[in-house]
Amino acid sequence: MFKCAIAGAGGAALVIALTLTLGCGSFLGPGICRGWPGVFAERASETVKSAARHAYFRREGVPAAYRGKRNPYQPSIALVLAGADLYDLRCAICHGPMGLGNGQASGQLRQRPADLAGSLSSPDAADDFLLWTISEGGRRFGTDMPSFKEPDLSDREIWEIVTYMRAAFEGHEARADMTGVNRP
Repeated sequence: MFKCAIAGAGGAALVIALTLTLGCGSFLGPGICRGWPGVFAERASETVKSAARHAYFRREGVPAAYRGKRNPYQPSIALVLAGADLYDLRCAICHGPMGLGNGQASGQLRQRPADLAGSLSSPDAADDFLLWTISEGGRRFGTDMPSFKEPDLSDREIWEIVTYMRAAFEGHEARADMTGVNRP
């Protein structure tokens, strides 16, 4: 019986040592062990934003052509699905299927694409800001994001993408209040 107790204590000590060394997340996953996910646990993505765009935004706000614009369409399943199709065709290659800025082409760009999942809950990500960003792209701010305004995408198609991103990504890292976001 004494040997069993020593073996049990030794096994428990080994598990505790490994957990402390490698991190709880290596064994139980980062969802359970948020403080120290561990060496081998999947890392949460960092929220990446265009520093130049946000500096301009803080200084000047959204350009007058976009200022105060709100998504005129009520969220619906059809609108979200249409936006998902457009996002998959136009955005996922750089921003990734889950909006984390890790799409297939992201490693070939001068600046890492924005982490949409992490930044959509920010107060900066109002409808007018998103319409401006998608419409004008990032050339002015030194990023590789192309302009998607007409004739490439109509305003409705851009709003479909915004509706999809809000449905799929917003609140990924923080919960945001969606009431009134898409008022006509």
